[in-house]
Amino acid sequence: MTDWGSSEFVPLRVMFHRSDGPGLDPAAAAASLLPFLRCCGGIEVSETLASDGLRPQGHQVVVAVSDHTPSEADVEALEAHLRAGGGAVLLGGALAAWSRNATFAELAGWRPGRLSPPAELRLRPAAAGPLSARLDPETLIRDRISVGSTAPDDAEVLLTVPWHFSEEVAVFRRRIGAGRLVCSSVGWLPPTYSEPAFQKLVHRCVRAAAGLEPAPPVGVGLYGYGAIGREHADAVGEVEGLELRGIADLARERLAEASARFQVTGHTDARALLSDPSIDLVVVGVPPALHTQAVLQCLAAGKHVVCEKPFALRAADADRMLAAAAGAELLLTVYQSRRWDSDFVAVRDAVRRGEIGDAFYLEAFIGGYGHPCSFWHSHEPVSGGTIFDWGSHYFDWMLQLLPGEVVRVGASAHKRVWHDVTNADQVRVDVAFAGGEQASFLHSDIAAALKPKWYLLGTAGALVGSWRREAVKSRAWSGDLVEEQLAPAESSAAVHLHQPDGHGGTNVTELALPPRVKNGFYRNLADHLLLGEPLSVRADEAKRNVAVMEAATRSAAQDGRPLELRA
Repeated sequence: MTDWGSSEFVPLRVMFHRSDGPGLDPAAAAASLLPFLRCCGGIEVSETLASDGLRPQGHQVVVAVSDHTPSEADVEALEAHLRAGGGAVLLGGALAAWSRNATFAELAGWRPGRLSPPAELRLRPAAAGPLSARLDPETLIRDRISVGSTAPDDAEVLLTVPWHFSEEVAVFRRRIGAGRLVCSSVGWLPPTYSEPAFQKLVHRCVRAAAGLEPAPPVGVGLYGYGAIGREHADAVGEVEGLELRGIADLARERLAEASARFQVTGHTDARALLSDPSIDLVVVGVPPALHTQAVLQCLAAGKHVVCEKPFALRAADADRMLAAAAGAELLLTVYQSRRWDSDFVAVRDAVRRGEIGDAFYLEAFIGGYGHPCSFWHSHEPVSGGTIFDWGSHYFDWMLQLLPGEVVRVGASAHKRVWHDVTNADQVRVDVAFAGGEQASFLHSDIAAALKPKWYLLGTAGALVGSWRREAVKSRAWSGDLVEEQLAPAESSAAVHLHQPDGHGGTNVTELALPPRVKNGFYRNLADHLLLGEPLSVRADEAKRNVAVMEAATRSAAQDGRPLELRA
């Protein structure tokens, strides 16, 4: 496993070589791709222009994004760089432009074909190739490809694209002397470079050009195997690069069942788990009131940590954990797995595309009319209360959609029906932002009528997420229909985009929900630990959620008096 924070780690130096031209705008490509590459651990990226000539000295990998035909001196410099053990990645138009030089064409062994029209391409990674880890069988990218092009016989094919009745080579790698040349016939259109999936592929091409080998699997241990323990264990077992190697839990019967199911060592004492040198990362799944103690114990043992949500019940505790992780140069993240929910992704992406203008007002709701669970989730001293339960997801969503500084939080709570649990029956939290944006969150277990899951207004439109009433249908042995009614929260909301039609009305469009990325949190975690790709859920973001929820809890205890906050 790579420790990107280690002072002994030497970063990979990458030259991003571009120029302006009439086809692909390399400046636009650089503006989209460079920030992503610079966020990848273990990489230092510098930018050069083709007009200045190619001088790769001091860099391990050259990434060329240019439709400028290189000079003979440029080709000589690249060949010398490769034969000396350096790497190079040529993308789309740059590959075509460089291939107009006969010397480079011979070096690469690639013969261009006919350029396709813009289309949705299905990029398929080669099995067990250097790009394939934790990728879906197909990655969809809208771009162009050189149809009928040929790669050299000694090339290693990394990605293909089905086109008519054949598989076109999209990306290949070829050894040149001691170095590696990676050629991609995808990467023609400027919008392609802003696609997260393409950025991930380019980063992996850089690693392939550098000849970096996959790191050993990350050993994972579970600290607590409660209600969601199996979800964590299943996900770890399904994600390439992660291996479950131990479980700790105080309940012997539960521990025995988990150890047998996953064929790993069980411990009734967490200290035994933490002393196992084969475990690199620990998932803390104890009740929220115990998170801080457990996380600090794991960090002191030298383990990376995933903490269940909510991160903490007090912002001061979150600060203690963040400081401990930073001091130990260890990863600390929080299991905000619902960032990959299909309905939220649809809302978030619509906001990022500017389809409602500037978002400024949000109402969010969860609940219904029914008895809360009788487990510790409904016991405020252990769980933090109603605000910290679903609120851990909702405030995370809220602060992704409205990322401005929070300046004021107010909350009110009702206790009217469910007196056998300590959680409030209903809470409402109102959040004000420095830019004037407003948001409210309502969680009610005494709501006989449901509000929309999301009601988000922007300066040019609105997004509404409406609950769906779904049922799982099956047959009894007798042939009778059996219907199990799902709770609203168990189904993705239907998301509708409302946009003014210019004549006093609105056009309403139901957004297609993307497929949910299975194990998205753990796939990203493995990509971060093993490849240095940016981490999706940062612990400082989770601390911000905690600060808002703590302020809301204090406000509710003070009869709803709003509290000033800077978060």
